[in-house]
Amino acid sequence: MARGKSPWGDGSGERDEDKAKPAEAAAAADELEPKNPWLGQDEDPRPRRSASIEDILRQRPGGAGRFKASWISLLLAGLVAAWIAASSVHVLERDERALVLTMGRYSHTIGPGLSLTLPWPLQSVIRRNVGADQLTVVPDKDGETLMPTRDGELIDLGFRVRWRISDLKAFAFNFPEGEAAIRRLADAQVRAAVAELPFKATYDGAMRGQLQLRAAQRMQRVLDAWGAGVTVVSIELVRVAPPARLTETFQKIDKAREEARRNRENDEAWRQQELGNARREAAEFESVYAQYQVAPAITRTRIYYETMERILRANPVIVGATAPLNAPPSSPKADGKQP
Repeated sequence: MARGKSPWGDGSGERDEDKAKPAEAAAAADELEPKNPWLGQDEDPRPRRSASIEDILRQRPGGAGRFKASWISLLLAGLVAAWIAASSVHVLERDERALVLTMGRYSHTIGPGLSLTLPWPLQSVIRRNVGADQLTVVPDKDGETLMPTRDGELIDLGFRVRWRISDLKAFAFNFPEGEAAIRRLADAQVRAAVAELPFKATYDGAMRGQLQLRAAQRMQRVLDAWGAGVTVVSIELVRVAPPARLTETFQKIDKAREEARRNRENDEAWRQQELGNARREAAEFESVYAQYQVAPAITRTRIYYETMERILRANPVIVGATAPLNAPPSSPKADGKQP
């Protein structure tokens, strides 16, 4: 049997009429408050906080994982695109050439400008400068490079080789060691050329040009036989010196040679001067002799006067004077007689 309502309330000391009063007052306040005409009757007019991306991802199961996976995918795609661009796009300068290898085999050669190839490892590129001269210095480090001459002496030589790539394909496949092989070959050919010349001619420089030409020609013949695709432009000696232990002795020799050369130059200058004076005097004599043949007496008299004039010009003595010109006249004696 359902219990009826107690006329005295629910036992808490408050009647139902007292509990209904606050609710009615709140409803009356809501009716008096101005409402937003753009909102519906059931919509809450209170502002709401905008949801962040973390809230959105948190609401979906597995959302954060998918977000991170998408960023990793984009990063990997960017790296792949950069790798393809770096290994497929080639820009060559005017003096450059490049060999294209497809799976390690030669395919073709590309020239200056923009070129496209398949990405690595499908195709690779060997790029070299073939227009400019390249320089190889021998020896590559400081120190002596002693070479024997024909007369058994030792001489210290340093030189440089100017060379150029004439065939890039042959240079890349037939000459894989490149500059290292050129350095060894140049050293061997210069030694062979030095062994054919005496020490003095090599040290003084009398046959230095012949030595450079011989070494360059021999080196070119060997490179052509190898099919190296290299052209030797020149070989230039940059150091020609005696062995280090004989440096002081050769300095004394050089000093003596320099003094001898200077003395020879001075002697030659004196000889030329004296020869010029003698030729000038001979020409004057020939001129006077021609005049003498025309009028001997007049010429003898003129020669006499010219000779005396030349002698007296340098002599202060006056011929024929008994007293100096500035001497005062003699005074008369006391007896009044003239001397």
